[in-house]
Amino acid sequence: MGFTAKHEYSSDIATVFKIFTDKDYLEKKFAALGAKNISILECGEKEGKFIIKSERDVPSNPPGFAKKFLKSFNTVVEIDTWEINDGDVKNGTFDVDIKGTPITIKGEMILSSTNEGCVNSITGAAKVSIPLVGGQIAKFIESDTANNLKEDYAFTRTYLSNPDA
Repeated sequence: MGFTAKHEYSSDIATVFKIFTDKDYLEKKFAALGAKNISILECGEKEGKFIIKSERDVPSNPPGFAKKFLKSFNTVVEIDTWEINDGDVKNGTFDVDIKGTPITIKGEMILSSTNEGCVNSITGAAKVSIPLVGGQIAKFIESDTANNLKEDYAFTRTYLSNPDA
């Protein structure tokens, strides 16, 4: 189980990292992906790392067996932690907690330079501590996350070409 994505950008790593860590970009991206009640709780450097902590209500369309645990909108708290360096690679982790459920999503991001710009390689997995249906719910969450990553990528590419839109 799990999910992966590779997001290639024609911009350099410094430009992409700058928007990835920009509060205005984050708020616009979350709203474009359908989130409501968006709060950026932390967005800054701390002890050699860049920490982004957000809380938002995200849309979901869970299958029937999962509706006992997931609603049409679920509050998530996400913490992204990036290593700060000036190199050709930036490593990050993400930790997502779906409030009120025994469901978490964890993974890593590797932003690395390419000849054409940079690429963000994302891997992750959902953990669901629910007997019997936990595996099925994890598969749904991972599929939903993979679809959201596609929308995130499309938004980011557009934003890079026109940040004022």
